[in-house]
Amino acid sequence: MFKRLRQRLRGTPAQPFWEYKVVQLVAQPPASPEDASRKLGGSLSAEALRSQFPEYYANQNGRRQINDFLNRLGDDGWELVQVQQIADLPLMVFKRPKRLAAAANLAKQEPEAEEHHAQQPC
Repeated sequence: MFKRLRQRLRGTPAQPFWEYKVVQLVAQPPASPEDASRKLGGSLSAEALRSQFPEYYANQNGRRQINDFLNRLGDDGWELVQVQQIADLPLMVFKRPKRLAAAANLAKQEPEAEEHHAQQPC
């Protein structure tokens, strides 16, 4: 009897365990280097701020930013499963199997282990 039960269980795929991530997008007006320059009392010009911090003061395409964000989450194994509007802002729910999370953590730890090993004397 136990032998048949074990055989049956071996053929049954394990039920996956899920991990979830909830992200709410918040719209913000683009940063203004002119406003920042005024707040700094003119110690840095708007042009200097724009050239020194292009990722912050660039006129960025909001759709492209969201696309890049979703692709990064997809690369980490997250799947978008639901979008809900809360107070006019999209709330996104993602999920991935927990084993992917464990594998991602191991992948992040491996380079550290290699560096530690490389530092040890032979």
